Amino acid sequence: MVITDELKARLRKYLHEIIPVGGSDTDTNFTDSEIEELLQSVDNIYSAAAQGWRLKATNAPMEVGQITKYSIGQETYEKSTASDYLSYCLEMAKMYEQMAEKNNNLSGSRIFTVKVPKIL
Repeated sequence: MVITDELKARLRKYLHEIIPVGGSDTDTNFTDSEIEELLQSVDNIYSAAAQGWRLKATNAPMEVGQITKYSIGQETYEKSTASDYLSYCLEMAKMYEQMAEKNNNLSGSRIFTVKVPKIL
C-alpha cells in the first residue's frame, strides 16, 4: 500500500485523532510516524484502524473522566469510566476488523475468494 498524506488523514479520521488547530501530530495519541507504522503493518486501512483502536484501548485508564452526561437542573454530572472507554475502543476495533475482512473478501475473483491469514 502506498502511504500518502490523504491516506494518513483518512486513518486519523477513522481513529478520531484530530490534530488541533495550531497544534501538531504530537498533540494526538498517534504521531505521524506511528500512523505510518500502522499503515505499513497491514494490507488495508481498515485493518490499520482496527489495530489503532486496540492500541487506544491499552490507554483506557488515561482517557477516563470525559463528561458523558450533564444536567443543569439539580446539577447532575456523569463522567466516563475506564471500562466505558475500553469497551468503546474494542467495539470500534471490532467494527473496523469486520470492514477489513469484508474488504479482503472482495479482492478475490468471482469463482473463489482468498482470505488473507491473520498473522501477528
